[in-house]
Amino acid sequence: MNRIQFDFNNCVHVYFKDSSCRNCIDVCPVEDVLYQEDYKIKIKKENCVSCGACVGVCPSEAFSLKGFDIYSFYKNFISQNTNILSCKKNLPCLSVLSTEFMISMVLAKKQDIVLDTGHCSDCFVGSLIHTIKKNLDEANYFLEKLGVENRVVSQEISLKQEGIENKRRDFLKNFGKAAAGVTFWALMPGISSFEEKEEKIKNIVSEKVNITKRKALLENLKNLDIDLSQIDIETENISFTSEKWIDNSVCTNCSVCYNICPTGALKSGEERLKILFEPKLCIKCRVCHEVCPENCLHLKNKLNLNTFLNDTEILAEHVMIPCEECMVPFSYKGDTTLCPRCRELEQEIKDLLKIGE
Repeated sequence: MNRIQFDFNNCVHVYFKDSSCRNCIDVCPVEDVLYQEDYKIKIKKENCVSCGACVGVCPSEAFSLKGFDIYSFYKNFISQNTNILSCKKNLPCLSVLSTEFMISMVLAKKQDIVLDTGHCSDCFVGSLIHTIKKNLDEANYFLEKLGVENRVVSQEISLKQEGIENKRRDFLKNFGKAAAGVTFWALMPGISSFEEKEEKIKNIVSEKVNITKRKALLENLKNLDIDLSQIDIETENISFTSEKWIDNSVCTNCSVCYNICPTGALKSGEERLKILFEPKLCIKCRVCHEVCPENCLHLKNKLNLNTFLNDTEILAEHVMIPCEECMVPFSYKGDTTLCPRCRELEQEIKDLLKIGE
């Protein structure tokens, strides 16, 4: 039975309908389960195998699995003696784990975390091994930069549990060529199937998304006895956050970027005369870059981890004055007292006069 749940109000496409984000569609191992209609993500739930890969890759946590709360699982796992994660033991599929949860598990348990990939080669959704290894490599890059010895390790353990193998075999026989990881759901009694959530109109300016995987990562970074100010991360090597800069000579302070930011990583400051940025809230969805009318938002190559954890940066500062022609306030750059709209209109008139001559 299908367990996937999708809250469109948390999807980045509700903040910007033309967002380029297709993480869920691209990762789904079953053809045509996830697709985009107009700007909305749609699910053919009758074909979904509930592997949870979309849960792992969604930057804004719009996807979830009914009966399996990933943050609760993380809290339980770090309190247990085991360090093994397996689709035969405690997860529907290893792909349900994001990079941030992998990092958090290693930091919280202070030991290697072992991913049992022994069933991936025989699994119907075995293509997800590439996603799993990509997340593993990213997590280990981050851990290496932290100077932590422990890692996320992939081992073909092919874990089995005694006493339930017949039940698993019967389930797979009835299911056909189902995913080995989906066997997890055969052992989860009393969970109802897919339920559509009633959509509501969302105020994207005031209602932002809270990310639980980010909460877990921040908790663990705060507990480290490490000088994070000495550690820089190459932003091209991480998918879950970024560092930005704004070309202040071009920025018009139109406010679109921070109004539309899904998490509130971008925000206004001091009577809307500053644009502020908190890297710890950024999910690298790139929506702000895509909506910027002046293309003045850019990614930096490096992110300092102390900045990521503790700082709110000033990306742009503006002096607003009224346009001498239309009296509408605009960001004064020291060159003209006409707003961009009036300047454009003035130039159009000059061009028409040249044509008339």
